[in-house]
Amino acid sequence: MAEATTIARPYAQAVFELAKGAGKLAGWSDALTLLSAVASEKSVSALISNPNVTSDQLVEFFVSICADKLDQEGKSFLKVLAENGRLNVMSEIAANFDELKAEAEKTVKAEVVTAFELDAKQTSKLEAALKKRLGCEVEITSRVDNSIIGGAIIRAGDMIIDGSVTTQLDRLSSDLAH
Repeated sequence: MAEATTIARPYAQAVFELAKGAGKLAGWSDALTLLSAVASEKSVSALISNPNVTSDQLVEFFVSICADKLDQEGKSFLKVLAENGRLNVMSEIAANFDELKAEAEKTVKAEVVTAFELDAKQTSKLEAALKKRLGCEVEITSRVDNSIIGGAIIRAGDMIIDGSVTTQLDRLSSDLAH
């Protein structure tokens, strides 16, 4: 996986610089997310790794699926990836691009896992607290996981705050065992 990330980084950086210069960060993010979703499909992955399929055929295939979502620059980028045998790292390129975009826009995506659904007021309070702590805009996505019993687990960038009841019980159990 580290190798794929290493391979993807220069492509993501190049597209980021192009998109930033043209003021099209959101458009490129959407296009890369779509291309990543297509490339990640099992049947498409097999097609990408098939040595009998030419780079031109791969480009034609991707364009037939994504045509209305890709401008000429997007099609050119797709062609470069296909010619260099890099369509298999499309997901890593998209992820790396989104990291660069978030950094440039001073935003961070935070995932909040709770035992129960958060209401709008709770989400707003959490967003404000994270914004204050991290010093940047925060986009929160939340999901419910009943196995944590209560509390929350927050992942924002490389920061993880685990305030789940399950983790607290595990710590208590470990402390009592020693």
